[in-house]
Amino acid sequence: MNKVTKTAIVGLLALFAGNAAATDGEIVFDGEILKSACEINDSNKKIEVALGHYNAEQFRSVGDRSPKIPFTIPLVNCPVTGWEHDNGNVEASFRLWLETRDNGTVPNFPNLAKVGSFAGTAATGVGIRIDDAESGNLMPLNAMGNDNTIYQIPADSNGIVNVDLIAYYVSTVEASEITPGEADAVVNVTLDYR
Repeated sequence: MNKVTKTAIVGLLALFAGNAAATDGEIVFDGEILKSACEINDSNKKIEVALGHYNAEQFRSVGDRSPKIPFTIPLVNCPVTGWEHDNGNVEASFRLWLETRDNGTVPNFPNLAKVGSFAGTAATGVGIRIDDAESGNLMPLNAMGNDNTIYQIPADSNGIVNVDLIAYYVSTVEASEITPGEADAVVNVTLDYR
């Protein structure tokens, strides 16, 4: 090959090499830093819910439930001025993210918190379910809440919002398979402002 041909080939290869390094797309980050965010109105940031004591025989079949126990997550310092959310709405609101700790969820029941024991032997065959008190909708565990779990922050609320929930035990096995014991769980709470 002569020198001119080699130079032309090298030039063409260099020209096309730029295309090989071209991007296939881009990631666009969009967000906002809020002036304030809701805080749980408790110095320990802990809500304790006494679900009660029940005889294992009360849970006769899979899906049987204990009485529903209402509880509230009291929030203060919530932002009252709206901002744009992922869905395009401009409002002051948040979603609740509930994440199980330590014990996780009951196998085959991803929205039941698996029970354990803070001191002693843990019960088996039951899990803890959490619902929104107003709508009765299930609060998903370890997953972002859906549009049914959006909580509004009213402009006239002075930044105070109460998230009312209910919790109860649900049996996951037949009565003969339930093992009595402590039935405790810890669920982390995160407020998502997207």
